[in-house]
Amino acid sequence: MIDKMIASCQKLPTVSAEIAETYTRSMDRLLDHVVDQLESNPHIKELIGQNPLEVMRNKLRNHALFMSTVFSVNAFELLVHTVSRMYRMYNAKGFSYDYFPLELVSWQIAIHECLHNSDRKSELLRVYSWLVQHHEDFIKLSLLRGDLSFNVKPEADEIQRVFLSLLLHGSTQECITLANNTIQTAHDLKFFYLDVISPAMYRVGQLWESNQVSVADEHVATAIVGRLMAALYPRFALLETTKGKAIVSAGPNEFHELGARMLADFMEMDGWDVTYLGANTSPEKLLETVKSHKPFVINLSVATVFNLDGARQMIQLINEDQKTKDIKIMVGGFAFNGMPDLWKAMGADGYAADAESALRVTDNWWIERNDAHA
Repeated sequence: MIDKMIASCQKLPTVSAEIAETYTRSMDRLLDHVVDQLESNPHIKELIGQNPLEVMRNKLRNHALFMSTVFSVNAFELLVHTVSRMYRMYNAKGFSYDYFPLELVSWQIAIHECLHNSDRKSELLRVYSWLVQHHEDFIKLSLLRGDLSFNVKPEADEIQRVFLSLLLHGSTQECITLANNTIQTAHDLKFFYLDVISPAMYRVGQLWESNQVSVADEHVATAIVGRLMAALYPRFALLETTKGKAIVSAGPNEFHELGARMLADFMEMDGWDVTYLGANTSPEKLLETVKSHKPFVINLSVATVFNLDGARQMIQLINEDQKTKDIKIMVGGFAFNGMPDLWKAMGADGYAADAESALRVTDNWWIERNDAHA
């Protein structure tokens, strides 16, 4: 079914850069219009499952950010992967399926009334019409895709299950003990990062999306993993720098930084001179750091699809500046899952699905650079 949906959305006409930019510039005005429409609906509280209205407002803002990405890079396949996931997640949190077409029609009305001077707004309206027409398909797809799993190596399966249980119980010391008993070498550390921590945290995220754990539980698990990584990494960090400079960062508004932190650790253990900027780095801060450090490569991690457009604008800023345009840019993170070619539309030089793959690609770039200068 998903292949059929993707084939259908790929027939949508291209959205021009002009109207995509208009949508992005008008986002706040459009958002206010949609909020006013929905909040004036006498049945809205029932439709959103008695959630606070702020939950709906946050969803609407995320929708606007997401659609800005879709329109800017014409990544219509993202609609299938993301909208079905949003149906599943918000329905689990109490939103009625009847809410979604009401919201989509509200966006259509907002575009029609707020962008009345644009003769290209029909390009946007066609996309929203496609979403409304496929409402029933998105319901079916959200149900079909309700149990997503994360493949791990067989030898990691039991460790990952135990680690996940300890995370959900908030057992910091037990998590550290398990890690210490498992990790003896740098290879063991990479194994633990990729095949224990990563799938466990993906599973925590899935449990939160399906309303089986609270946001507080998710935050506790993230905090435990952060403390654990801080305790483990110094045991294997190289004191000697044998390669070039690298900057590793999460994208703008991106607070999920574990993937970026893993990559920073992997690169330092491999001899790179790493500057790690952490979560929610602004485009201006990144550009300032890039100009002062003059790295060989920049690695950007984006876990949430709503933050893709911020990362795209950040990459554009780097590529258009004469002082930084030749620096290699690698992207990765959960937001790119299922869309391995999205990095090209984002303006990056490469993509990697995990920290180990990112290190391998970056090392190859470094070798090619040295061979070219030999």
